[in-house]
Amino acid sequence: MGSNNSPLESLAAFAIVFVFGILSTVSLGKYLQKIKGDVKYRYVVV
Repeated sequence: MGSNNSPLESLAAFAIVFVFGILSTVSLGKYLQKIKGDVKYRYVVV
């Protein structure tokens, strides 16, 4: 039994997953920068 999805549906699904992948990568990078900044601020040796 073959797939009855149109090429446009497949392209739309790929585009949605691609955009969410980019958004999750960017948000994870921002979060890691924030955590890195908090650690530097919190553990300053005087």
